[in-house]
Amino acid sequence: MRGGVPSIIAAVILGFVVLFLDGDLMIAKLFLGIGALCLLAAGSYLPAGRRSVSAGYLNLTIAAQVRRPLWALVIIAAVLMGIAYLPLVIHATEPTDVSTVSLVIAMLVPVVILFLVVMNYLIVRRLLPPAPAILHRHGLSGEILGPPTQPGPPAGPPRGWGPPQV
Repeated sequence: MRGGVPSIIAAVILGFVVLFLDGDLMIAKLFLGIGALCLLAAGSYLPAGRRSVSAGYLNLTIAAQVRRPLWALVIIAAVLMGIAYLPLVIHATEPTDVSTVSLVIAMLVPVVILFLVVMNYLIVRRLLPPAPAILHRHGLSGEILGPPTQPGPPAGPPRGWGPPQV
């Protein structure tokens, strides 16, 4: 679950790359910047998934709370990157003052952002268990259990107040 740190670093780097793109790509820069923020959010959810596994048991509620926002971020990033490609295609097909290097980099950034957001979701999907409904379908209970108890001497009846009894 430590995959969040590279995603956060990649989001910061891609954010700076978007800042230095050609000024004529303003609409694409806006959507690419928002996509970089989606990648930053997706990278920050991965360490949160570690909370669902602790002390030898799994908390399905926290696991679902990590999976659902990541799936939403995948959908949001896909829509944003699709919208970001529209002005890029227009600039690529018509003669404009945009430099070729800036246009090629701007066309690669959405692919990288979408790839990393999808990879974050796939990591969480693989490492955290499926939703309780899917567990029930396969015959598992899906109940949230507490940590395992340590074996020890059986507890006797509760002792009353007063002097020790012999």
